[in-house]
Amino acid sequence: MTAYAELAVVIPLFNEEKNIASLIKDWNEVFTNRKINYEFIIINDGSTDNSLTLLESTASAIPGLKLTIHNQKNQGHGNAILNGYKIALRSEWIFQLDSDHQLDINAFNTLWDNRNDYDFLVGERKKKNGTFFRKFISWSSAFLVHLFYGRRVNDVNSPYRLMRSAQLEKALEKISSQSFSPNVLITAFFTYKKARIFTLNLSQKNDRIEKKSKTNINFFKGCIKSMFQTIFFRLKL
Repeated sequence: MTAYAELAVVIPLFNEEKNIASLIKDWNEVFTNRKINYEFIIINDGSTDNSLTLLESTASAIPGLKLTIHNQKNQGHGNAILNGYKIALRSEWIFQLDSDHQLDINAFNTLWDNRNDYDFLVGERKKKNGTFFRKFISWSSAFLVHLFYGRRVNDVNSPYRLMRSAQLEKALEKISSQSFSPNVLITAFFTYKKARIFTLNLSQKNDRIEKKSKTNINFFKGCIKSMFQTIFFRLKL
């Protein structure tokens, strides 16, 4: 029988050559110091820069690192996350991170130390960079979740979440593979089902490489789609 890691770390990757090497090194150190049996599950969503090459060279330079890369054509952040979650269900716990390495790594220790009493543990970003439009989308997503599912999580699309696999699997059964923002729907599911939820305030890394948020017509369409999906998801529960 295959012995799977206790913690699966799902990271969608798209064109993050400036951050991916430091992300793997820093988080490997965190998990190693805590003596956590873990594995990285990287979903490379059609990167066109040197992200994949840097990832592979970084992984080969770290002895004993458990890391698998799953390559796919570019299908978007949401699709990459869902594919990663489905692979990660073999582990007891699933931790999702974005590959831009913008958020404080130390907060993970608090999530991990509290995991036995909760099903869904979320780091809520205190400061969010981005355009006015992106901030409006974040506010709108939170408003819809609070209105239709309950107000238990403020940062409903946080990319810093630790989830009990058995409970996440139930959520994924309800979520379409075409979902634009599956993390929003997962938050809605845990909230509506009155799961045991833990939240903490999350800061940005002091040494992060600043990123500029981008918006385009496809992003705008996706956000509108996500809003309708958030509303109609309520009918599945």
